[in-house]
Amino acid sequence: MSRKWWFTIAAMLVMATLWRNRLRAYLEQASANVRAFDLPSARAYDALVASILEGFYARVAGEVAAAHPGGKVLEVGSGPGRLAVRLAREAPGMTLTGVDISDAMIERAARRAARAGLSERVQFEVGDVAALPLSDGEFDGVVSTLSLHHWSDPASGLAEIYRVLKPGGEARIYDLAHWLWRPAQDGNRLSQLAAASPFGEGDVEVVRWPGSVPAFVMLRLRRQPLP
Repeated sequence: MSRKWWFTIAAMLVMATLWRNRLRAYLEQASANVRAFDLPSARAYDALVASILEGFYARVAGEVAAAHPGGKVLEVGSGPGRLAVRLAREAPGMTLTGVDISDAMIERAARRAARAGLSERVQFEVGDVAALPLSDGEFDGVVSTLSLHHWSDPASGLAEIYRVLKPGGEARIYDLAHWLWRPAQDGNRLSQLAAASPFGEGDVEVVRWPGSVPAFVMLRLRRQPLP
């Protein structure tokens, strides 16, 4: 066999090895993104992750709408706006503000609310939970889904949520169960986080969905009413 053929075969083997390694790295990153609910674009998240969770969002919307049929509600980590639109439809007396750190998510959420004819009651702003661009005591309730495990400073986030809640207001923070997210194990870390916050305490509840699967937890926090 000529040197030319040996060179061609060697080049093909090198290219195949590089392609295999690149593909493996891509698949490993994609798998990690899905586990972290953090796909590479707002469009991908909306299409692949958020759509899978429609049943979960329906459950959360029903619980929050029952607790706050009227008044002002803040959604922290509003993503592409699926939960916000559901909430506004279930509670016609509610006005809702969604905050997300991603410009792309905010743009997508605003378009979703506009298509649903809800722009007058549902607004979105870019912001970080650790420094919410909102006034003190502005909201009757706060809800967050699958956002807490992304917060770089959970203590500051809870302090900010406390600040923007009215006295007597309630926050419901839903996140992954312990077998998907270690800090939620037994509720101890979440309870400690709540105890160290201005709330002083909080209740951790297991959320079973789909069916009887304990896939989520909910941290319920309440700002004490004025004496």
